[in-house]
Amino acid sequence: MSSHMEYSSYPRDCPTMDSLERQLICPICLEMFTKPVVILPCQHNLCRKCANDIFQVSREQWGSRGTTLGSAGRFRCPSCRHEVVLDRHGIYGLQRNLLVENIIDIYKQASARGPESEHPTCEEHEEEKINIYCVTCAVPTCSLCKVFGEHKECEVAPLSDIYARQKAELTDGIGALVAANDRIQAYIGSLQGTCKNIEENCKAQKQALCEKFDRMCAILEERRKIMLQRITYERDEKSQHLKSLSKACSDHIESSSKLVDTALQSMEEPQMAVFVQVKSRGTALLSLCIRTRRNVWCHFPPVNNTWPWAGLPGASGSSSPTHPEGTLWGKGVTEDGSIDPWL
Repeated sequence: MSSHMEYSSYPRDCPTMDSLERQLICPICLEMFTKPVVILPCQHNLCRKCANDIFQVSREQWGSRGTTLGSAGRFRCPSCRHEVVLDRHGIYGLQRNLLVENIIDIYKQASARGPESEHPTCEEHEEEKINIYCVTCAVPTCSLCKVFGEHKECEVAPLSDIYARQKAELTDGIGALVAANDRIQAYIGSLQGTCKNIEENCKAQKQALCEKFDRMCAILEERRKIMLQRITYERDEKSQHLKSLSKACSDHIESSSKLVDTALQSMEEPQMAVFVQVKSRGTALLSLCIRTRRNVWCHFPPVNNTWPWAGLPGASGSSSPTHPEGTLWGKGVTEDGSIDPWL
């Protein structure tokens, strides 16, 4: 750290110290003069080191022009630009300024010592120092105030005793505050630990919940596939069954049509004996056809509570044959033909 920054940090007892410090600043390094201090013919001061640095720079400029007889070199004062001609001793031929060096020593000692604290005085007796404490009024005062002033009827105590007692009380208060701060800090640590546990538990619960829902989704997906397969199987089975029934009905319709044609032909027979003979054979064929139709229609539910063969010769509409499975559609199929996998 520079000397200027070092000494400017010390406290000042009056503005004169600040003004004095400004006078002790080297114009080259802008810090407090470093001994030895040389004085120039123009009465300005420089650190010998700073003077040598500026002389070395000037000698390079004046070297090409030559020097005066008996001169070792020259340079200009950085403060007033006065030309300084050096003798054969160079910078070491300049005179030291011992007065400035002594002032620097005194300034450093004063800055290191710092300002002395002044003892407070009584407001009523300006030249009397405060040396006692009024216990009744709880204010510090002087001896004259106790003897002749407004505190002569009050209880007083030595200032040192009050100082020691109040300092002890303040020390105890500081200790209590520090202990309270320690307890609060420990409580804060406990709260932070609890918050950390809450975060960890929340993370674990979320993970467990996600795992459970994943398992449930897998079970539901598997069940969905099984139910879709069952619906497809029922569709194929029932469709095949209905196709076979449709083919059987078509075959019986064809047989019935042939029987109708035969019956119509017999109706045109003019001879009664032949007609009765043909009628007997036709009746036998009609009974066979009705039984065959009943075997087919038993697989279908009645329409408006009436079976398809009702009204035919030899057929009773009240009879109600049943399918082995109870209905045409069987288990898992509703009356409108839709498939319910839950049945």
